[in-house]
Amino acid sequence: MHEFDMTTTTVDILRHAECEGGSIFRGSTDVALSEEGWARLRRVTEPLDGWDAIVTSPMRRCREFSTELSAARAVPLTVDERFREMHFGDWEGVLISEVWASQPDAARAWYVDPENHTPPNAEPLPSTRSRVAAGWAELVAANKGGHVLLVCHGGVIRNLVAHVLDLPLVATNRFGMPYGCRAQISITHDGESSMPRLMGYNLDRA
Repeated sequence: MHEFDMTTTTVDILRHAECEGGSIFRGSTDVALSEEGWARLRRVTEPLDGWDAIVTSPMRRCREFSTELSAARAVPLTVDERFREMHFGDWEGVLISEVWASQPDAARAWYVDPENHTPPNAEPLPSTRSRVAAGWAELVAANKGGHVLLVCHGGVIRNLVAHVLDLPLVATNRFGMPYGCRAQISITHDGESSMPRLMGYNLDRA
């Protein structure tokens, strides 16, 4: 009989805030945070602390704030390509309202069943889920027993939560995650396996 380890890893997962460019499909469109976005993230993180490491998507809307926070808190920063947002193909950089107006059937099909209705020339959802899951497994293994802040995107967070909860791909678009909100996942290690638990979702909503 093995002994129960009780080592716990805690990961706060923060979505970036408002960006320049309006309400567009901005998966791989690398835009900066707006002034409002910078202010929101600074306000949300100001009362939080205790992180041993910060991991960020490479996209500017995540990386630039993470770089500032890392320097201000003297917490090491890692940029991980696997936590970038999905690429939306032909919808990249296009207003969401315009896609809904010009391609209502395709837009509705993607929101309802994203596994089987990929936007034209976009990254398929199974590929997104696979790379996010791989990044997650490495993040947890590398920071066992620590407290990590992961700064990334709404789609990444939804994929990650669905993965941790062992939900089907079709559930991915059924989670909302407003700008600047956090989820928190706690992982208990028992030496032979790791047991994740969703401890909070849409934290710091304002």
